Amino acid sequence: MTYDFTDKTVILTGASRGIGAAIAKTLAEGGARVILISRNAESLSKLAAQLPHHADYICADLMQEDCVTALAGQISEKADSIDVLVNNAGIVAQEDVTRLSAKAIDALLNVNVRNLMLLTGALSKNLKVTRGAVVNVSSIAAQGGMVGQAAYATSKGAVNAFTRNAAIDLGRFGVRVNAVAPGPVDGGMWDAAFEAGLDRQTVMDSMKHLIPLEGRWSSEQDIADAVAWLASDKAAMVTGQIIGVDGGMLA
Repeated sequence: MTYDFTDKTVILTGASRGIGAAIAKTLAEGGARVILISRNAESLSKLAAQLPHHADYICADLMQEDCVTALAGQISEKADSIDVLVNNAGIVAQEDVTRLSAKAIDALLNVNVRNLMLLTGALSKNLKVTRGAVVNVSSIAAQGGMVGQAAYATSKGAVNAFTRNAAIDLGRFGVRVNAVAPGPVDGGMWDAAFEAGLDRQTVMDSMKHLIPLEGRWSSEQDIADAVAWLASDKAAMVTGQIIGVDGGMLA
């Protein structure tokens, strides 16, 4: 399936690698001008240089409580209009509920929830003008349980609740708000775990029986395609939805 994002401007957080980079390339190939946001200036610069349609980037740390006001100002300097906001930035903390720390919880909530909500609100005026779309990247962890995922799953549950409620608030202005909820992805956040020492094949093999669709983990492109569909006019009557991309894992 092809998507037409000609003359559309997309704001994309968590854009420097993994799922974010796949989303950036997919939307840019469809004609969008993508403004990339992440902490890693070097990676952003390299990715922006590879993308067509005058892609640009902003280096910002969404872990900081007070970053959104400055970030929204920087975005307004680079974009005359905003058609799509993709809130992909996210972090994970692998901590058993008996060992949860305030520091880890605060970091998770700042990136995964607080600044996602604030950035959406800050850019909502622009999105109303274009009758645009917001796509949040959530996780099926919000609807299930796994050892060490209490804080992360809670943050993604909040993303789902925000998605549904923001869809109601913004729907009267023609703005659609949806979320994509990936299951296990070969790439993305799992890369950090594999780089830290987990054996990729062992972990993937141990989870295959949980995924009805051929036991296959999703690819980063699978997630990017779901985001592109929700951001496009092909999903013109879809809002307030959490779309699972998990090979049937929750089923």
